[in-house]
Amino acid sequence: MGRIITVTSLKGGVGKTVFSASLAYTLADEGKRVLAVDMDLGTGGLDIAMGREDTVCATLIDLLLGTTLPENALFPGDDGVFFLSAPVFFNESQLTGVTQERFNALLAYLKENFDFVLFDMPAGGGAAFSFFEACPLVDLTVLVTTSVPTAVRAAERCAMRLEHPEKCKMLLNCYRLSRPKDNTFGVTEVIQRTSVPIIGVVPYDSGSEKALAKGVPLAADRKSVVAGAVRNIAHRLSGDEVPLLSGVLARRKRYKFY
Repeated sequence: MGRIITVTSLKGGVGKTVFSASLAYTLADEGKRVLAVDMDLGTGGLDIAMGREDTVCATLIDLLLGTTLPENALFPGDDGVFFLSAPVFFNESQLTGVTQERFNALLAYLKENFDFVLFDMPAGGGAAFSFFEACPLVDLTVLVTTSVPTAVRAAERCAMRLEHPEKCKMLLNCYRLSRPKDNTFGVTEVIQRTSVPIIGVVPYDSGSEKALAKGVPLAADRKSVVAGAVRNIAHRLSGDEVPLLSGVLARRKRYKFY
């Protein structure tokens, strides 16, 4: 039985999609059967981050409406990740005929056939947010934030609105580990302000925009500081105990982390 994970935030621009692409790539690289789903309906973005922009893919809406069967729509890319894109055109009326039972049944199928199913949610949750909230099959919500005050407040408010906050963990993204004074809040303060357990810290990487433009997940670059941090998170999701900054920050600098 696989794990269903939603990656979300109330605020845009916190690196949620770049992280989702890197996590999907890393889990697949670890030998896991992974499905990444772009839930930014009508806009998308995960396809660009994963280099699937020119690939014709089925969408979750297709599967929910029964216009495409899962076994005819789910195929791995060159990176080993299965992918469902966001629809090019979307109207909320398309979800009118979708029942919670139908939604739960589809997630149950995906849970049976994949080790990890990652849903990259739009800022604020999007039109399908209520379906995920009411679905008992969702195992974890990864709440993405940065140390910027507006992002931290958005993370706090997002955690407050979740129906199952006990299933939520926070990812602190784009954190300047080498120059901690450049962060508005330290890691401990972010945890205290949001009251959400932390699953990982992903360092800031100046190459993120170039990686996004090339459609190559940051984690694919072994020289990137992001690769080790995301791999740590992948191991934690697989049940391993990994220190927060293992292999990411030099030991002599760890005292600056707080």
